Amino acid sequence: MIHPNETAIRSLYTAFATGDMVVVHDLLAEDVTWHTPGTAQQAGIRRGKNELFATMGRLAELTGGTLRSDVVDVLANDERAVVIQQTRAERTDRPPLEDREVLVFQLRDGRVVEVWEHPGDLRAMDAFFA
Repeated sequence: MIHPNETAIRSLYTAFATGDMVVVHDLLAEDVTWHTPGTAQQAGIRRGKNELFATMGRLAELTGGTLRSDVVDVLANDERAVVIQQTRAERTDRPPLEDREVLVFQLRDGRVVEVWEHPGDLRAMDAFFA
C-alpha cells in the first residue's frame, strides 16, 4: 500500500514535470519554506509560494527550460517524505548538470510545508548555477 504522502509527492513531481501549476499550487502550503544549500543564485531560503515560484521561474529561464528532476525513490511516513532524485539541466556556457540529490519534505494534511535539498555534489551544483 502506498502512503498518502508518497502519493502527494509523486503527484507534485508529475505536476512540475508537466507544468500543471494548479496541482503544484494545491500541494504546497501557502507558507511553504524551501531550503537550498550552497552559494550560487539558487541557494538560500524561500518563504512562501511567491518567492519559491519566482526562483523556479529564474531557474527555468537560466536553463532554457531543461531543468528536470526525475524521482528515483520515495520513502514516506505520516510527517515526511524523502525523495531520491536525479537532477539534470543544461546551460549554453557550461557542462551539463547531472546530480543525484535527496530532498526531505515535511508535510501537513497532504501539503508540503517545508523542504530541505541535499545535492549529491554541492560544488558541481554551485558551479552550474554560479
